[in-house]
Amino acid sequence: MRSVRGERGSASVLVVGLSLAVLIGVGFAVDGSRKGLAYSEATSIAEEAARAGDQALRVPALAAGTDADVVPDLAAAEARRYVVSAGATGTVQVDNGRIVVDTTIVRQTVFLGVIGIGEFTVHGHGVAVLVSAG
Repeated sequence: MRSVRGERGSASVLVVGLSLAVLIGVGFAVDGSRKGLAYSEATSIAEEAARAGDQALRVPALAAGTDADVVPDLAAAEARRYVVSAGATGTVQVDNGRIVVDTTIVRQTVFLGVIGIGEFTVHGHGVAVLVSAG
C-alpha cells in the first residue's frame, strides 16, 4: 500500500470551495426572492397611496349633496400619510389632475452579507387620476 500522507487535506479545500459556491447560490435564491417581494410591496404601497390620495374629497360638499372636488394638497397629504404608515419612504406629486407616488424600501440581506452585499433597495411607482364626485 502506498502512503497517502501527501494527499491529506486536499479534499477539504474542495469541500470548502463547493460549500462556498452552494452558499452563494442559496443566497442569490433567497435574497433574490426577498428582493422580488420587496419590489412588489413597494409598488403596492405606491399604488395604494395614490388611491388614498385620490379619495381626498371635500367632505362638507359631499355631506351637503353637492359636487365634491379633490383637494390637491389634501390628496398629497393623504398619500404621504399612507406611505409613512406602510413603513416606506417616498415622494408624492400632484399635477395635471394626477397624483404620482414613488416609494423606496430598503431591506437587509439574509445570506449575501457574506460576500459584502448587506442590503438592497427597491422602488415602487403608482399613479391615480384625481376624479371629483358629485
